[in-house]
Amino acid sequence: MNRLLIFAIWALFGLGSCTAQTDTVEFARVENARFVTPHASPYFVGANFWYGALLAAEDPQAGRERLCRELDRMKQAGVTNLRILVGSEGREGVISKVEPILQTAPGVYNEKALDGLDFLLSELGKRQMYAVLYLTNSWEWSGGYSQYLEWSGCGTYPIPGRDGWDAFIKYVSQYHQRELTDSCKQLFFNHVRSIVTRTNRYTGRPYTEDPAIFSWQIANEPRAFTDANKERFFEWIEATARLLKELDPNHMVSTGSEGENGCEGDLELWERIHAIPEIDYANIHIWPYNWGWIQRESVAQACDTACRNALDYIDRHAAAAQRLGKPLVIEEFGYPRDGFSFTPGTPTRSRDQFYRTIFSRLLRDAATGGIIAGCNFWGWGGYAKPAHLRWQPGDDYCGDPAQEEQGLNSVFVSDTTTLREIAQTNRTLQLHAASLTSGSGNRTPAEILRTFRTTAASGCFLFGQQDYPFYGVSWAYEPGRSDVSDVCGDRPAVLGCDLGELELAKGRNLDGVPFETMRRMIVDHHRLGGVVTLSWHPRNPLTGGDAWDVSQRNVVREVLPGGSCHARFTEWLDGVAAFINSLRTADGEVIPVLFRPWHEHTGSWFWWGEKLCTPDEYKELWWMTVDRLRMRGAQIVTVYSPNPCMETAQYLERWPGDAWVDVLGLDTYDGEGSERFIAALNRSLAVMDSLSRDTGKPYVVSETGREGIPEAAWWSGHLLRGIGTYTPSYVLVWRNAPADTKPGHFYAPWPGQASEEDFLRFHADSRTLFLGDRLPAGKNGKPDSRP
Repeated sequence: MNRLLIFAIWALFGLGSCTAQTDTVEFARVENARFVTPHASPYFVGANFWYGALLAAEDPQAGRERLCRELDRMKQAGVTNLRILVGSEGREGVISKVEPILQTAPGVYNEKALDGLDFLLSELGKRQMYAVLYLTNSWEWSGGYSQYLEWSGCGTYPIPGRDGWDAFIKYVSQYHQRELTDSCKQLFFNHVRSIVTRTNRYTGRPYTEDPAIFSWQIANEPRAFTDANKERFFEWIEATARLLKELDPNHMVSTGSEGENGCEGDLELWERIHAIPEIDYANIHIWPYNWGWIQRESVAQACDTACRNALDYIDRHAAAAQRLGKPLVIEEFGYPRDGFSFTPGTPTRSRDQFYRTIFSRLLRDAATGGIIAGCNFWGWGGYAKPAHLRWQPGDDYCGDPAQEEQGLNSVFVSDTTTLREIAQTNRTLQLHAASLTSGSGNRTPAEILRTFRTTAASGCFLFGQQDYPFYGVSWAYEPGRSDVSDVCGDRPAVLGCDLGELELAKGRNLDGVPFETMRRMIVDHHRLGGVVTLSWHPRNPLTGGDAWDVSQRNVVREVLPGGSCHARFTEWLDGVAAFINSLRTADGEVIPVLFRPWHEHTGSWFWWGEKLCTPDEYKELWWMTVDRLRMRGAQIVTVYSPNPCMETAQYLERWPGDAWVDVLGLDTYDGEGSERFIAALNRSLAVMDSLSRDTGKPYVVSETGREGIPEAAWWSGHLLRGIGTYTPSYVLVWRNAPADTKPGHFYAPWPGQASEEDFLRFHADSRTLFLGDRLPAGKNGKPDSRP
């Protein structure tokens, strides 16, 4: 009888234990429409870092020092997939072309530039990062099509910034008017051979054997440029992909396509080029400003439209990628700064909103094993300090190539809110990926999510109670006891605790529980296989009152950055992180916990409630809280818990974003013992069930109950009826306060209480799981099965 509950669930579903991998995966690859990488999540937020090799070539000391700083900062944000230009072609001194030049004449290479590429790949390998290397460009800023046409005798190519776009498009459209045997394409094929067959002078490893290369990419935004060129464009993509696979069968090959907007508006053509067997995965790009979805003066006003258009564009291509059975990467997307500013550190509110939209779409596929596998924002500006509106030789490289305003789409290290979104999204992507492959358990956040999913899939839910091991109606601090176990012989599977007044450093929480006792009991509950959830009702930092002090309507505003209480509140957050980090088993194992901050925010009885702050202020409070705790190392699974919500829009009004919430929660109480509670619970669960299907996140009833439980059949007649056929992963009732301190404030029965017999039926119900439930047969005697 000492097997853990979580392993019981694991056994029920035949999930098997995690075993150590003995095979080393050397190269990134695709299996079953998912990326398999030895050092990274199969889902990712990466960056466009087109100038990475140029940094290493530009200055052997300063350039390489900056390169290493940039790589380290990106790795810190979880950014490990970088899309990089192999090098530019042509002569130096051409306006809008990036330098130093890699291929100065057909087959003639600048050794300094090659050395930079070698150095970059060696540094990526040290950090277990990956490069998508694109070999040419349809645009002028690195040479590309236009340079190969000029070399093959088509005359000097026009420069869009000087000669106009019409002249440039007319010129480059000649590239796919020519056969594969034409010199302009043969010169490119020769370039491909030269680069792919190179050996890195720093690692001594051929490029074909370098695991730091994620994929070879044919071109940056390859285009046919006219309808008449479509077939020869397809033939060129196919021939280049085949050549790359012949030269290097170890690495993946991708196109670099924008999607239908880069295929003359022809989605079928895009699907055809990605159906080529040698193409391993699909690409799209999204550019709201370049494509006319927004204007300079409407960056903020048109952001909602841009987000809708982006999701529509993604969904149409995702459906095609699903037909192909190949992962889809949104490998370029960008959005201007507020007010169309180019200055580092200026606000990026609309950009952050657009990024969150892209990230949420990716996160939802990651949570459900969907086809969208990654995205690369454009672009990484990092530590650059742009000196001019347009790049000039000697200026810092940033995310914007030489033909664009410097700072237009760049993400600099000073863009803290954007970097926060990127880092949290990568963290959540890793969690989702791990939870899809882990076993059930309670040792890691991923195991907890897996447990919740498998529990719900079985039609069961874990039963929990707040403060159950600390005290009951007639007793306090008797090890191993609880009112629930006095009734049914078993303990709740989920333990809820509150950290309120931890910030006062008095040693006890707002209900008098010593934090040292709480810590010890949490460790014990975890050891037995249970799950722990923490709430926090901090004092009002502005007035000094309790969490229910709503006398001032600006408390949230004052705890946010720049507010009068921000410094003090940050100290409080650090104290919460320290307590969570102190939750360890005897052998030092970290205990992950659910964390449920700022709950019941759709009411107005807490200082963070609906009428006490705006939706944007509430989101900022959530972001600041979760970011600070995770920066301090807290292993938390976040739960978002509003009051009953009859509509999806109501539930999501203050939603912090898919990257910031791991579990959907609901706090709902039966205040009258009426049918209203049953209807509200059922309707709220319907909303959450639908959202769970959309987001891939499990859902729970994070607080519920009937104070005093006067109805003898409340458990079966109210709670189970309200839950109905829905599948929350756990249901937690509130605490049983000692009768001598708070008479009648209890939410679970004790021996002799009116609902005792009904609770025994509830305990025996096939849907409820308590801490001591044992398998393999399962509680209801049914044989093991997979969901």
